[in-house]
Amino acid sequence: MAIGFLLAAYSVVANDSLQTLGTYLSSNRQRTSKLVQMAFVCGITIIVLLLGWFLNGGDPAWGRLTVPGREFPLPEDFSWVYVLPPIAVLVLTQWGAPVSTSFLVLSSFKPGNIDKLITSSFCGYCLAFVFGLAAYGLGMWLLERRVYRSTLEDHNLSRVWYLLQWCSTGFLWSMWLVQDLANIFVFLPRTMNLFSMLFCTLILCVGLCFLVANGGGPIQSVLRSKTNTSDLRSATVIDFFFGLCLLYRAFLSTFPLSTTWVFLGLLGGREIALRIKEQEFEYVFANHASGSLSKVLGNDLFKAFIGLVVSLLIAIVIQPLASFIGS
Repeated sequence: MAIGFLLAAYSVVANDSLQTLGTYLSSNRQRTSKLVQMAFVCGITIIVLLLGWFLNGGDPAWGRLTVPGREFPLPEDFSWVYVLPPIAVLVLTQWGAPVSTSFLVLSSFKPGNIDKLITSSFCGYCLAFVFGLAAYGLGMWLLERRVYRSTLEDHNLSRVWYLLQWCSTGFLWSMWLVQDLANIFVFLPRTMNLFSMLFCTLILCVGLCFLVANGGGPIQSVLRSKTNTSDLRSATVIDFFFGLCLLYRAFLSTFPLSTTWVFLGLLGGREIALRIKEQEFEYVFANHASGSLSKVLGNDLFKAFIGLVVSLLIAIVIQPLASFIGS
């Protein structure tokens, strides 16, 4: 259980950092010291973890593992096979695949919930795709065109944008924690005392510091292939819109979903809208050389599909394997 938690604490956050901290890390690589970034991210993490633990009577995962009728129980005989999912996440992350950690980790504990996970995640993807397509197609493309055409240096940008970006990142990171802490704490008891919670929070913060120091890791390549995502203004809007999608889904249901699919849906709708506007108004975005639309989006979907297949295979195999070992 301890090894599973440690592996999940790093592998889940490392893979999902693409969605939550990716734009923040990309746009602040040469602007803000890593120590300040670490303090900011860890501060929000501490607040969200301890607040959720307090409000949910000692439950570290904001109640998403104990939804009546759709819970993810802790196995009575916890064997080494349950460590395989976070190891798979770690391997896929090094490959740069935006795998759904919800599918890969949670479905291994209760394969019967796979259909609910897929349905919830697919609805999240469609919601984010339509939202991204509408928002950028109807008006936000004007900001992206201005971002590309702007000749201002970073230090000449309005300080308001710096404040907005940090606020949007904090908002998004807190929403992601509420949704995806279940993928990490599924390895531990469903209720924890204060000392255990503080120790787990410390472990997560150490992993986050390593992640920030590493610049996000290989998974960042998915984000850097999209238009203008390294610009502070574009990153601010992406973070805020993604946070809104997660907040809306949190109100709809307390059942976990793949935040990776939600993020890919938002980026996909955004990219299609920007490419359409590019053709209409005959201007070129900063990242046009990254490849055709079908190549950019197809590569993301292919890697996500591979991650889903691996998740399903592990979920199908892990329970019979655990029963065989137990017998």
